[in-house]
Amino acid sequence: MSEKINIKNETENIARKESSGKFFKVNHKYVNICLYVLMVVFFGTIIYMLLNNWSDTKKFIYDLFGVLAPFFAAVLIAYFVLPIVEKYEGIIKKYISKGKHEKLARIISIILAYITFIGFIIIAFVFVIPQTGESISELASNIPVVYDHISDWLRELHKQYPGIDVNKVTDRLNEMVPDIVDYGTNIVSNVVPMIFSVSVSIVRSLINVLFALIISIYMIYGKNKFRYQAKRVIYAIFDETRGDIVCRTCRECNDIFSAFLISKAVDSLIIGCICCVFMNILRLPYSVLISVIVGITNMIPYFGPFIGAVPGIIIYLCTSPREVIIFVIMILVLQQFDGLVLGPRLLGQSTGLNPMWVIFAITVGGAYFGVLGMFIGVPTVAVIGFLVNKFIKYKLHGKDIKALRE
Repeated sequence: MSEKINIKNETENIARKESSGKFFKVNHKYVNICLYVLMVVFFGTIIYMLLNNWSDTKKFIYDLFGVLAPFFAAVLIAYFVLPIVEKYEGIIKKYISKGKHEKLARIISIILAYITFIGFIIIAFVFVIPQTGESISELASNIPVVYDHISDWLRELHKQYPGIDVNKVTDRLNEMVPDIVDYGTNIVSNVVPMIFSVSVSIVRSLINVLFALIISIYMIYGKNKFRYQAKRVIYAIFDETRGDIVCRTCRECNDIFSAFLISKAVDSLIIGCICCVFMNILRLPYSVLISVIVGITNMIPYFGPFIGAVPGIIIYLCTSPREVIIFVIMILVLQQFDGLVLGPRLLGQSTGLNPMWVIFAITVGGAYFGVLGMFIGVPTVAVIGFLVNKFIKYKLHGKDIKALRE
């Protein structure tokens, strides 16, 4: 009898617990809504605080970019060095190791690739930079001659058009020339204090370059490990199907960015060398200086060759106007060769950007990040455009919209 009573009491207790559990049952739908609201409030507050103290925020962003500069530089170095590493590694595996000792083959490939990369930089410093410096010194020493040319041109202009008052321009030139000549003739005394004052910045830059090289080596050597860790994070967040889509999209973005940087760098190097050869054949002065400018600015799509031609045109207008016509014709031929022959073979459709978006990328990138921003802005906008286009295609998939068929 007592056992029946105990069983009954236990049954009542279980029923009571179940009923109380139902009363305090968690509604996951409203919990998720509360979490979303809290996240919106939290991030909205952070954004408001950042915008409300924009000067401090901007300073923080600049300081952060300064701290992370070696890592950004390391990524750029890795983009340029990785194809060389893969080329060396393929040769070693095919002809030397026969597919064995993969780690040793990779280490040797990295060493050879960095020797090639650093050797190329040393060659540039040894041969190109001294000649560029000589051209600049020559230009500085020719300032009085340039001044005489401009003065003669102004006098001829005044004879042909007496109504134009050239006295103000002449007076302004007379004020400027002594200072320019003094700076050009005493360049050593001007440079030494400047070198002394910026020595700390030079040391810091050298340390950053060293850090960037070391970090880029780790990036290249641990490329497969980094890729594996990134995949683990992606597949931990998404299911397998969406994870595959994210990985494929990241790979395509990387292909667009790296293809543009590497191909455009090779293209610009070739254009700079061809420009130097043709300028020497045509006996145009300052060939190395102007060819370096043309090669560097050629990294900017569409408008690079014309931007690079402006300094040369100004120099030749001041020294020998006859050479301006020769130089302009040479630049036009070079630009047509690059746009019709060399560029399509090297670049293909690596960006596929409309010229309007190229102008936008160059303007915004140059305004916020200087010359480097003008180079990086175009592939960055190309990647953003690729992602936006992919998202639009995904949202339009399966929709039969009449306006899009017209």
